[in-house]
Amino acid sequence: MRRIAKTILVAGVLAGLTLQPVYGAGQFPGAAGTETGRREATRVIRVGDGDGSGGSGGQEASSSQGASQDGNGSQRAGDITDAVAWADQAAQTVADALDQAVMDPAFQEAMAQAAAAEAEALAAANAAAQAAAAGAIRELDPTKPMIALTYDDGPQSSVGNRIMDVMNLYGGKCTFFMVGERVPSHAAEVQRMVNEGFEVANHTQDHKYLNRLGAAEIRSQVEACNNTIQSVCGVRPTLMRLPGGNKNATVLANVGMPVILWNVDTLDWKTRNAQSTISSVLGKVKDGDIILMHELYSATADATERLVPALVSQGFQLVTVSELAHYKGIPLNAGQIYNRIP
Repeated sequence: MRRIAKTILVAGVLAGLTLQPVYGAGQFPGAAGTETGRREATRVIRVGDGDGSGGSGGQEASSSQGASQDGNGSQRAGDITDAVAWADQAAQTVADALDQAVMDPAFQEAMAQAAAAEAEALAAANAAAQAAAAGAIRELDPTKPMIALTYDDGPQSSVGNRIMDVMNLYGGKCTFFMVGERVPSHAAEVQRMVNEGFEVANHTQDHKYLNRLGAAEIRSQVEACNNTIQSVCGVRPTLMRLPGGNKNATVLANVGMPVILWNVDTLDWKTRNAQSTISSVLGKVKDGDIILMHELYSATADATERLVPALVSQGFQLVTVSELAHYKGIPLNAGQIYNRIP
C-alpha cells in the first residue's frame, strides 16, 4: 500500500517538474507547503538583445544559457531528490491511515455486511430472472381444475412445434423433459419453448437409467443436461424426470432436483397410436394429474392436437408442472418424488 501511494505521489511531482522546467522564485510543483518543497530559483535566462541574432551579444547569450542550463540541471536533481524524500514520508502517512481504517472492526463489519447484501440481492435477481425467462407462472384461476401434460425424450422439432402450436391456440402450456444430447440439434425449438412460456426440464444427458450408475455418474448426467439446456436457451431447468422412472436411494440422494414422475401413463411410446393415447386420457384425468407422453412420435402430436381442445372444453387448465405446484401450494424439494400434485 505504501509503495502504491509513493508511486502516485512521485509521479505527480515528476510530472510537474517535467511540464514546467523553468520557474520564477517560489515553490516547485507537487510539494507546496513543505520545507523541502520551497526553493528559491533564479532561472531567468538572458538571451542578449532579444532576437538572439549574430555578434558577441548572441555568443554571450549562448554561453550564459549553457551555464544556466548546467545550474538548472543540478537544481532539478536536488528538487527530485527532495521530492522523492517528501513523497516517501507522505506515502507512509497515507499507508498508515489506510491500514488503520482497514483494520478497524467497524469497517470490516460494514464491508462484510455489504458483501452479504450484494450476494443476497444477486441470488434473488438470478432466481427471479430464471423464473421469468422460463415463463414459470402465469395468472390462472386457482378455483378451476389444472392438469400438467408432460413430454419426454425430446426435443424433436417436427413434434414439439406442433404441440406448442395447439397449446398456444387454446391458452395452454406444458413441460418438456429433454435429453441433453439432443438439445443442440433442435436449438430453435428449445429457444421457442422458453420464449413462449413452456417449461424446459431435465431428462438426463444421455437417457441413461440412473439406478444403474454410481453417485458421481448420476450427478454428471444431471449436471450435463442442465448445462446443455442452459447454454442453448439461457434457462437452467429446475425439475427433472428419471428415464423409465427408475430410482433407488443413491439416485434420490444425488440428483439434486425435484423428481417429477406421473400418475397417468399414455403408453404412447408403445402403441404409437393417436386414438389409444387420447382414450387413456379423456374421461380419466382429474385435477392435479401429471400425464406422461413422449415428444418423439408424430402420433403423439396427432393425439395432442385433439386432446387439447377436448380437455379445455371440459374445464381443465393446461399448465406446466411448476405452475401446478405453485397454485396447489406444494413446494418441490430436491430428491423428492412427485407423481401428481393434488
